[in-house]
Amino acid sequence: NGVLRLEIQKTPVPSISRLVHKASGQAVVAGAAQGNLFSITFAGDDGKAETISSAAAGQSEASVTRTETGTKAVIKYAEFPASEVEVEVTAVCDENEASTLWTMRVAHPAGRRLKTVRFPQLLAVPAIGDGKDDCLVLPALAGTRIANPAENWTNGYGVTLQYPGNLSAQFLAYQDSSAGVYLAGMDTAGCPMSLGVWKQPEGFLCRHEFTAVADDQGDRGGLWESPYPVAIGVTQGSWCDTADQYKRWAVRQSWCATTLAQRHDIPAWWKNGPAVHVCEVRTYDATRTCTASYYPKLHDHLRVFREKIDGPVVAMFAGWENHRRWTGGDYFPVFDADNARQVIRQLRQDDFRPFFFLSGLFSTYWNEGRDGGEIPAAKRYLDAYVPDEKTGEPKQYVLNESSPSGDWKRHSYQFCVAAPRTKQFFCDVVDQAHALGVDVLQMDQTTSGAGDVCYSTAHGHPPGVGLYQSREFHELLDAMRGQGKRHSADFVLFHEEPHEQLIPHVDGFHVREYYEKRWYRGYPGATGIPLFSYLYHEFASGYGGDSAGLSKDNSRWNVRCHAMNLVAGRTPGGSIWSAHQNMFDAHPDQIAMIRNHSRLLKTRAKDFLMLGKMLHPYVLAVPAVNIRISVQKGGKWTQEDLPTPAILTSSWQSADGRIGHLFVNIAETRQPLTVNLDTRNAPAAESYAAQVYRSTEGEAFRQVWQSQAIPKEYAIELNPLEVVFVELRPGRAA
Repeated sequence: NGVLRLEIQKTPVPSISRLVHKASGQAVVAGAAQGNLFSITFAGDDGKAETISSAAAGQSEASVTRTETGTKAVIKYAEFPASEVEVEVTAVCDENEASTLWTMRVAHPAGRRLKTVRFPQLLAVPAIGDGKDDCLVLPALAGTRIANPAENWTNGYGVTLQYPGNLSAQFLAYQDSSAGVYLAGMDTAGCPMSLGVWKQPEGFLCRHEFTAVADDQGDRGGLWESPYPVAIGVTQGSWCDTADQYKRWAVRQSWCATTLAQRHDIPAWWKNGPAVHVCEVRTYDATRTCTASYYPKLHDHLRVFREKIDGPVVAMFAGWENHRRWTGGDYFPVFDADNARQVIRQLRQDDFRPFFFLSGLFSTYWNEGRDGGEIPAAKRYLDAYVPDEKTGEPKQYVLNESSPSGDWKRHSYQFCVAAPRTKQFFCDVVDQAHALGVDVLQMDQTTSGAGDVCYSTAHGHPPGVGLYQSREFHELLDAMRGQGKRHSADFVLFHEEPHEQLIPHVDGFHVREYYEKRWYRGYPGATGIPLFSYLYHEFASGYGGDSAGLSKDNSRWNVRCHAMNLVAGRTPGGSIWSAHQNMFDAHPDQIAMIRNHSRLLKTRAKDFLMLGKMLHPYVLAVPAVNIRISVQKGGKWTQEDLPTPAILTSSWQSADGRIGHLFVNIAETRQPLTVNLDTRNAPAAESYAAQVYRSTEGEAFRQVWQSQAIPKEYAIELNPLEVVFVELRPGRAA
């Protein structure tokens, strides 16, 4: 079509041999001979897997026809060695679309269990142009960008993002500013799937994988059809441009039916952006053994923190559980229950909101090591747990947080999301938390966004991988929110880490925008990008308090963490866990950044930073500051420098069409800034009035100009830690 050209070689068997981005003339797939368009894995009765690939077909044919809106290719494969399998692939290309849509039908012997279908697969070029500005864009939870993978990755290295798992949206891209490959699922039902990319000597293998599910008997019924199309296309520009391409599809889906500003089920107090402060309610000795309760000191502690940051506080009580921290299931009575009840009542009266993390779907039966012991209450729900596939006994899960100070392991079962007693158990937890005065909860440790695979035949779902994992998890979240909001309209339920299909089922997400060089940003060449925020900020709120720390030392990493929460449109946060004195002794720069954030959200900047749409950010010509970061390599911790722009920035559009530009100086020196103010990727009006908020000049906006055409140059010098927010209002100032 007018955007791309995709070529399918017919011999020796059909596969994608060339993909050209027409505007640049760049081939992003070129000469991929002997490519496999798909690989299908069957599970035998003996447990052994058998995989057949498109290249093994003894017979194949391909045809292309015109349609009313473009072209359509149909490719057929048959006569696989020792396998009675026939495959039909269809690809549709509409005029002026940047993607082609691919579907598949697999006919196979009835009773033979189809397990996975890797489709479509393509081999992209080893480098796009000279490769220096090549990158991979990955929706790994909050978002990850891999710089120059040809240089940073070795042959054979790859990344697989799964759902359920760390895949928060359904696309990936391999691109530079001129051209790139775009691969995206278009699932709306919560199907198990994955996206992956691997470096090979011939290029980068990109693929999508379906997991066949038993829900509709498609895995054994003799005919399997892909439950949704997969897009193969081209892209160019920055990671934001590629995200725009995906977002054009995403905003038409059910999880984007209502914006945050329109959602009346989410209370106003949360939309105002309070700070989330993570504080242990236990104290520990040098061996990390619990010594006493911090409840008697907690109220004064929180008052001091609130006064320091000059903003509302939500207090996450780490270690609140009946047994030691992260003990799931047998939560009540809570630790130091008498003091807890009294202190929580006082905190509520003083406008603090207590907050409990739930350990997800885990039910702990044995705590090994420090403060350990067996937990007999876990046996009450044996019929509701996920069983081990082989033994049929409850599957065992281990969380190991052992350290040089001693052993610490949590042994747990896990509730099946579909088991008849699961919803009632968690609704009872909501009831008991409310009775204690806690109406802020989080489903923690369910970062996959769904329940685990369950092989029970008594839980009302087909055993094995299935749609129930996501659907029943959504229903569980809905049940918990419904129960909580019947008690109080101020009830909120959060989820650890973001997933697009969870947006309607929670009040917000726990999002670690500041993470670098670890977990989903620990891949070679990885840096963080606020991808999920860019896609969904106007639909889903988030906070990042648990690892944005406070310390006595002049930690520029902590300053950066708090600044990242601000520029990514998350609430303020500050964590000290059991290091209580760190809050009192916190370095002034760390407190200043949180305070600047809290005060900014008291202004109309909240319309942008809590409820608005994220726009393309500026790339500022400012110096970099080297921030020391702890990195684990080979089991050992070391220190590395993380070059970071001295001024962090983000741009926003409010629901009523105003434009906002945020600039945050994280350096210890004054930083000059000159920028051409515009509307970024949003449509522009004829003229704009500009007003500016400076954290060094109080809490009011002042006029910069009236009724001026843009882009228009704006120059300013930011003081250390200063926050500047420029609002552009169409027409003259109100």
